[in-house]
Amino acid sequence: MAIRVFSIQHDRQGLSEVERISQQLDGLAACVRDQPGVSGVTLLATCNRVELLMEGDAALGWLRMVVDGHFDVPPDWDVFQGEGALRHVFSVAAGLSSMVVGEREISGQLRRALGDAQEAGRSSQALNIVVEEALKTSRLVANRTNLDSAGRSVVNEGLRLVELPDWSRARVLILGTGAYAGAVVAALRARGAGDIVVHSASGRAGEFARRHRVAAVTDLSQELPGADLVVTCRGRGPVVFPHHVRAGMKLLDLSLNRDVDRLVDRVEGVSVVDLAAIQAAIQPRYAHDSAQAEALVEQGIANALARLRSRAVDHAVATLREVALMLVEDELGRLPNRPLSRDDVAHSLRRLATRLLHVPSARARQAAEEGRAEEYLAALDELCGIGSLTWPGAADGQNTGAETAR
Repeated sequence: MAIRVFSIQHDRQGLSEVERISQQLDGLAACVRDQPGVSGVTLLATCNRVELLMEGDAALGWLRMVVDGHFDVPPDWDVFQGEGALRHVFSVAAGLSSMVVGEREISGQLRRALGDAQEAGRSSQALNIVVEEALKTSRLVANRTNLDSAGRSVVNEGLRLVELPDWSRARVLILGTGAYAGAVVAALRARGAGDIVVHSASGRAGEFARRHRVAAVTDLSQELPGADLVVTCRGRGPVVFPHHVRAGMKLLDLSLNRDVDRLVDRVEGVSVVDLAAIQAAIQPRYAHDSAQAEALVEQGIANALARLRSRAVDHAVATLREVALMLVEDELGRLPNRPLSRDDVAHSLRRLATRLLHVPSARARQAAEEGRAEEYLAALDELCGIGSLTWPGAADGQNTGAETAR
């Protein structure tokens, strides 16, 4: 099975490398698809990963040379092949490879990536099967486990870990308007926090503040010292450094690429909670669900492999059906142009049966003459499901091949 995946991931190569690669993806999928020996390409690019899915028998070294030539500096790809490629795609689709296990956004992104490839004519039947089965498995994981609630628990678990004594008196500064920012505001209000301000380096704070009924601020250096809790949702690298913090301050960093410089962790009296700490706190509660999800992934891979293997006979089955229908049409054309009697129909059906069985009957005689009767009968049983068949000579203990000279 010639399925390959070239992968750059947040936890392996880092978010800065994901971002660098993402900026140079234009034309990559089309370039790879145009190569000899490549029959399908699907490209998934998110803020956390780049996944290049390919089908074809082109040499791996050649593919890597073509792909690497597209970038100013060749990426350090993780390469998956065959069943390993399927396992990687299924794990990604189910959210098992995400920083926060069980997050659901990735399945929608993968669905859109496949749709884009199909619309551009770059996908293939095999890639369609792999991604479709992966998405189906992702839905099963969401429906049969509680892993999706692990993703939803990130904000609440993070706020639990920062342990503010009185939320109603706390001043909370939110940095960034990323994926978690809205959930942060809702969770803070549920805890009784009322003094919430937001800052965005990209200028989105005003719109976010109006939508969520909080205050927008512009001077970060002025706001940081007065905050009791700083929640960061930017993900573009450190913006909070040791000189910004004071004893008693709490920081909740919800970004994959930390917004809080790691030196802040060493400042006495300052508490920093990041995604790694949240994941460590959440993970034990979902161990059973993770095991169940892994089992669903294995079953999904088996289903995909079965569909991929069945492709080998698709053309033969289609041809067989086409020949049978052609013979039926021919027989219909031979029917007399008058009201048909029972004898007319019986005669036509017998003639059709004779024509359908002509080649199998001739091959049966040929197999018998060549000493392959039992092999032929076994194949006929497999093909037609007509029960156990035995070559009469074998039942009598006779040699079905050439007689042994006495």
